[in-house]
Amino acid sequence: MSSALLRPGRLTVAALAALSLLLLGQPQAHAASWGAPQTINSWNTINGRWTANNELETYTPDCVWYEGNTLVIKTYRSGSTYYSGRVESKALYGYGTYSFTANMPNGQGLLPAVWAAYLNPWLPEFDAAEIVGQNPNTVYQTSHDSNNAQTQFSKTNSAGWTNAYHTYSFTWWPDHIDYAVDGTITGTKWYTTAPGVGMHFIVNTAVGGDWPGNPNDSTWATADGARYLKVSSITYTPYQP
Repeated sequence: MSSALLRPGRLTVAALAALSLLLLGQPQAHAASWGAPQTINSWNTINGRWTANNELETYTPDCVWYEGNTLVIKTYRSGSTYYSGRVESKALYGYGTYSFTANMPNGQGLLPAVWAAYLNPWLPEFDAAEIVGQNPNTVYQTSHDSNNAQTQFSKTNSAGWTNAYHTYSFTWWPDHIDYAVDGTITGTKWYTTAPGVGMHFIVNTAVGGDWPGNPNDSTWATADGARYLKVSSITYTPYQP
């Protein structure tokens, strides 16, 4: 979700990485121990107009709530203003598996995402899933290093990824990141972060901008004129090298 996003035509590096993964098998990490999965539910809720990537949304806490254990992000238009929600975990997390079981919305000009970033400074960033609303058959997973060099993987689903729950995740090892959808590895990025770097969990739906383009009337053609991103499970499983 940072300012420079790969386009679907720029997946050569990702394709080579995926081919290497198939040929060599899943890379083995160092001997280590795993902690118990932790549920992430302590958030900073963003409030204000967002302009990165030429986006159009205004984030408001009114668009964020829980239904039981499910985090809900509402996105809608009121007059000429687009409202949406965005949350960022209060805590930073280290090596381990970052997992989101999410029901993503479709819709022209929407970009729902479940991801993680250092935030201060912004990079690095690891995107567990981004879906361009008018292209619901493809999910993108992207690694942005500290210089914003990017490696992107994608996975297609002829039935579409939106309006159904799927689990999007990445596992951050000391020397690489494995991306997965519904438990199947989609790609591996070999990358070492600087000491002390951690990640905030982030959930949001962007409106408009450089990648998805602008919404139109069809975007809001629902029973209540809104689209919803729902995340029923957000967990972190720590890894100790």
